[in-house]
Amino acid sequence: MKFKKQVETVLQMIKEKAQNKISKTNSSRTELYNRLAVYRPEYDKVVSWYERVTGLSEVRVAQDRVLESQKQFMKAQDRRRDVSVELRTIQNKLKDLRNELLNTSRAEDRYIELVTQEHSLLKQENSIIDRVNYCEKDERDSFILLSTTLKDSHDRERIQAERTKYVSIVGSILGTIIGIIGSTLINAWKMNEFKRMVLDAKLDSSNLNKNDQIKHLLLQVEKQNKMLKKAQLKLNSDKLTSIVEPDWKYTDRDVIILTTINCTIVALSAYLVSKLF
Repeated sequence: MKFKKQVETVLQMIKEKAQNKISKTNSSRTELYNRLAVYRPEYDKVVSWYERVTGLSEVRVAQDRVLESQKQFMKAQDRRRDVSVELRTIQNKLKDLRNELLNTSRAEDRYIELVTQEHSLLKQENSIIDRVNYCEKDERDSFILLSTTLKDSHDRERIQAERTKYVSIVGSILGTIIGIIGSTLINAWKMNEFKRMVLDAKLDSSNLNKNDQIKHLLLQVEKQNKMLKKAQLKLNSDKLTSIVEPDWKYTDRDVIILTTINCTIVALSAYLVSKLF
């Protein structure tokens, strides 16, 4: 008993889990359907436009006409069969009645009754023959309409196939053109980016070179300043002590030249700095 209860509880749990999963899947399907329902009008517009362009809507209309004409033809056939069956029954009755007239004497009273029945049956036969003729005519017209609509449907299907072929060709050409334009634009953008990166690198390298040149000029200026200071100190010391050193003897002319060079280097460095910054 305990084993049965455990099995029943396990089965009940499995059923509940299955029901929960089914409810979740149904809820997710309904949510997805509601989300897609928002885009349904746009989808219908696109489909209707494609059907108009390719002629698929005209093919559907022609196929509906074929089905309708086929139904009319089948109804006309059924009416003609029913009337033909009625005509055959009347003709069989007339045949039996005429056989009975042949076996009946004209002096009998029953002969007049049989003749009256024959007359009524002949009238019915004539009306049924008219109906048969009308039904046959209706059947022929329905058949002609069916053949015409079927031919029109075939023509429209052929035109639709040609349109679809041309539309696919035009679409492939447009897709190729759009792809080429997109690839050229992307390549042009990449080339512009590459050129910009190259120019930035060149500017950076030129700035570095110019900075190096400026640093070099400044170092030269500092060296010249040091040399000028040393020369001035030596000149002062020469005047004071009158000690002549042949290796570091600077005249007034040398001092003027060094001062001019120093001023020129300072002016060039200031020009370069103004151009860069």
